[in-house]
Amino acid sequence: MVKHRIVLTGGGTGGHVYPALSVAEQLKEDPDVEAILYIGARDHLEERLAAERNIEFIGLSVGGMPRKLSLKMLTWPFQMFAATMRARKVLLNFKPTAVLGTGGYASAPPLAAAWLSSIPYAIHEPDAHPGLVNRVFGSKAKLVSLGMEGAAGQFSPKNGKVVSTGNPVGKKFVSPIGKDAACAVFGLRPECITVLITGGSQGAQAINETVLESLPQLLAMDPPIQIIHQVGEKNFASFKQRLDPATSGSPRYHLRPYFDDLSIAYAVSDLTVCRAGAMTISELAVTGTPAIFIPYPFAAQDHQTFNAKFVESKGAARVLTQSRLNVETFIGLLTEILFDHEKLYAMRLSMQKLGKPNAAADLAAKVKELSTTYQLSHVTL
Repeated sequence: MVKHRIVLTGGGTGGHVYPALSVAEQLKEDPDVEAILYIGARDHLEERLAAERNIEFIGLSVGGMPRKLSLKMLTWPFQMFAATMRARKVLLNFKPTAVLGTGGYASAPPLAAAWLSSIPYAIHEPDAHPGLVNRVFGSKAKLVSLGMEGAAGQFSPKNGKVVSTGNPVGKKFVSPIGKDAACAVFGLRPECITVLITGGSQGAQAINETVLESLPQLLAMDPPIQIIHQVGEKNFASFKQRLDPATSGSPRYHLRPYFDDLSIAYAVSDLTVCRAGAMTISELAVTGTPAIFIPYPFAAQDHQTFNAKFVESKGAARVLTQSRLNVETFIGLLTEILFDHEKLYAMRLSMQKLGKPNAAADLAAKVKELSTTYQLSHVTL
């Protein structure tokens, strides 16, 4: 029986790290998997999250490619070369049977090292618009996995195949708690329409400011709505001070700095207002939560706008660009969706159709197939 030794790599943002960790969650429970190693950027998000999950981690001294003319543009190629040589040495010692890269600059050296060492690798592209690293390494990959079908047609590996698995998400999103139990966590009324507003773990200043101005009208709506608003840890204290006392004391407005478990918030949400990162969209799809997307306009290659428009084209969301974000457009769009129950229900069904609850297990199985093929070919030789 073959035993698998799998290397995972990806980093820079949570959208690249969490898919790899969700696959690792599946692989750790598999008796045929002998060892798992995560290679990422030293002192970055992936190192902390891997440690929390007891996944062996090796950090590389690597940074993103400079976008402007500077001294870093001259030193960056040497940094990448050194990181690639370091990654190659790690692979020679670990002896992986397959490598999975989930994008971001941190995955470039390990993928380059895998290619130099003739170790088969797969890449997973979370977004509708592929990132630079995945575009570069996609042609040599044995497997290209797509998180969003909007990326279909943008990869053509010479000796591999392209599959649409969806983005792997954690098990807590696949099997969330019920709405009544989730409402109890927040002290909410299950019968009341609930809106979740979040700008991600860091918060979103543009969204927060618009919400602050809109709150008097939102809380005066009839029928009444209740709001969960996650502002980001760095914004929490100052935002709370600016709230009107009547608002901060309202049982229908719940201010939060951060969510340790966002699946509970989705479980109570009838509609979510949020950015349009790939993992956010995948979590919404698995939980069947319709959304108003306000894409982050400065995301690399404007990939959040591509993501948001793809979901909107499926009838599961509406897109409101940050350039058009103001109190009037925000409240108008919320009202249009929230109080049209047929529209809201149709959006929920459309979002559920996009969900891929088995994505993590499916991608883990594909990586194991790649590993098995590699090992059997070496036995034959």
